[in-house]
Amino acid sequence: MGRRERRVFGSVRRLSSGRWQVRYRDLTGVMHTGPHTFSSRSDAARYLALVEADLHRGAWADPKLGRTTLGEWVDGWQQTTTNLRPATRDLYAYLLRRFLLPTFGQAALSSIDVLAVRSWLAKLQGEQLSPSTVAKAYRLLSRILGAAVEAGYLLRNPCTVKGAGQERAPEMRFATVAQVAALAEAVGDRYRALVLVAAYGGLRWGELVGLKVKRVDLLHGRVTVAEQVGEVNGQFIPGPPKTQAGRRTVTLPAVAAAALADHLAEFADPGPDGLVFPAPEGATCAARTSVAAGGCGRLGRPRWRGCGSMIFAIRPPPWRWRPAPTPAS
Repeated sequence: MGRRERRVFGSVRRLSSGRWQVRYRDLTGVMHTGPHTFSSRSDAARYLALVEADLHRGAWADPKLGRTTLGEWVDGWQQTTTNLRPATRDLYAYLLRRFLLPTFGQAALSSIDVLAVRSWLAKLQGEQLSPSTVAKAYRLLSRILGAAVEAGYLLRNPCTVKGAGQERAPEMRFATVAQVAALAEAVGDRYRALVLVAAYGGLRWGELVGLKVKRVDLLHGRVTVAEQVGEVNGQFIPGPPKTQAGRRTVTLPAVAAAALADHLAEFADPGPDGLVFPAPEGATCAARTSVAAGGCGRLGRPRWRGCGSMIFAIRPPPWRWRPAPTPAS
């Protein structure tokens, strides 16, 4: 009769309480104690067998790290997100404060399972929040927990709800040539070129107010988008476009190029680094709603809302940017 082999991975011992405790070393030699005790020796042995299998197939996570709370992990994770734009950082702070930390802030990372995430998501969806806000909150939680997986704090990401992080935009609308012309005339000389460049060049609001004189090529009727201005908590922060694709050169139709030439001669800041569309007092043009309101009030249209070009003031909601058709030459 052959000798029965002695266990070579981990150890099992009986405590004074009568329950069984396991201890084992990971692949780097670090000693670990089981996260809980077992009522029988066989249960403890089965747990060790599972741990050993997980270690060798790369599916093991350190239980000590898993006891880190989400709030503690977020504090460390935020220090690694050095490439975030100010507006994105401000959005993350709001989502954490409003939606993530109240539910998961004191929870251990290892305790946040699929059911906990689904329950949290269902609660948000039942609070009459906008679908966009819910999707943003879910994406942020998924990103945070995904980073925990990469760092070995979690075995897998529990954010598995398909489509929960997708934002479904409403059908896009854009102004007609006649509507753009009507708004351009209604807003007055100071903002006429701004409306036309926005409509026919497709520039966003931050790109318009960040546009510098040196980026305008009147000879060829072109503008180069190389800077933009973001607004965070009332502060205006200049910077480059969000992506490399956002840095681009746009050719304008003759009507917009001519209006821009007149505008540069009368309203732009002096010098190559001057703003093309400064506010009347010479600062960054911040009151985007007031630009449209002057014209839209006379057109009998609602005030401008949302992002992108103010030409959407002449359309009913939902507002979303689409360049207007180029007028016939």
